[in-house]
Amino acid sequence: MKLTLALVSLLSGSILFADVTVNSSNLKDLLEQKNSRIAAAKLQAEAANERKGYFARSFLPDIEIYGAQEDFKTGQHDRINQPAYGAEARLNLFNGGRDWAQADVREKRAEQLKFHSMRVQSEELEKSRIIYWEVLYLKEKIALQKSATEINERNFKAAVRRLNSGVGTESDRIEFEMHRIVLKQELEEANLQLNNRLRELAAILNLDDASEIKISETLEHEHDYKDLLQHKTKDHEFLYKESELLSNISELEARNKKYSWAPSIDAFATYNQYNQREIDLPDAGDRTESVVGLKAAIKFSSVFESNRESKALKQEALGLAKISEQQKYEIHVHVENEMSELDLLHSQVHLAEENIKLAEKYYKLTESEYSRGVKNSPDVLGASNRLLEIKDKQLQIVRDFQISKAHILSKIGK
Repeated sequence: MKLTLALVSLLSGSILFADVTVNSSNLKDLLEQKNSRIAAAKLQAEAANERKGYFARSFLPDIEIYGAQEDFKTGQHDRINQPAYGAEARLNLFNGGRDWAQADVREKRAEQLKFHSMRVQSEELEKSRIIYWEVLYLKEKIALQKSATEINERNFKAAVRRLNSGVGTESDRIEFEMHRIVLKQELEEANLQLNNRLRELAAILNLDDASEIKISETLEHEHDYKDLLQHKTKDHEFLYKESELLSNISELEARNKKYSWAPSIDAFATYNQYNQREIDLPDAGDRTESVVGLKAAIKFSSVFESNRESKALKQEALGLAKISEQQKYEIHVHVENEMSELDLLHSQVHLAEENIKLAEKYYKLTESEYSRGVKNSPDVLGASNRLLEIKDKQLQIVRDFQISKAHILSKIGK
């Protein structure tokens, strides 16, 4: 009995765990917690952050210690077992500015990947919001299709009554039957689209197959949307800042390449105790070596290729800078256009609501006139279809309003 209760409890817990409630308020948090692309971009940014501080670390001494115990025989000598050990320390004193440039590259790369992470999050959030509002639209559309089916069934019964009373014709009844099939086809198509969108939403939220998405929110629009969309130019700099930083990185790498021939100076110290295989002297003291010194080196082999590479990197930097400037301008225009479209859609929502009232009134009048024999079946079908189209159009406008808002939110980092 206890085992049965435990199993029921476990299964109930897993069912509860499988249900994921999604709404427009918690979608961003769910995405940040579960989306793999966002997680990967954050990890890349963290990895780049770990590489910062290279300039200071480049002056840390490089120390190598080794030890060996060898059993060897050389020539006609007896087999000997001797140790060999030593230590070497190298210290960078000057590297032609290359270590400084490398440090700058790593700093810029960390900043670039931070903005990249923000951009990935923005893109994933925009995609998920668009899918979410499509889901809400399709749920409302399915409810609308079901109500249209009920209306058609009511009209079908009225046509049968008219036919039985000798007022109507067989074609009236057949017309409503044909429309029943059309409505069934449209309902099945809407259900398929809804299931597809829900699977897409589950995929972008990285939910497993056992998870069931629960949505209780309805498709509506806000009147105070402008307060939510207040922003400054800095709020969407992550959309173009990445190209600007990549341009900076190319400039730094160009400088690094240009001065690849510059001398490097290292201080070094070594101590080695060689065995007799390495230095053929029987006395261990004679096989001891200690060195302290400075080493300067200039590399001429790649001067010409480095100059060419430096020029190429400078050209790339200029190109990326131009892309960044263009992106900045285009984003500004895009946001302005989206705001204008949002204002238009907001006004159209209210016009569509007024049109629904007129369409409902027109349908009721047509339905009443049909029952009195004044109108025929095509008139009723036309009025019911018009009502369905106008209601669906209103839903589409609200959906487009929310999608347009989602575009803007993604561009301002919200």
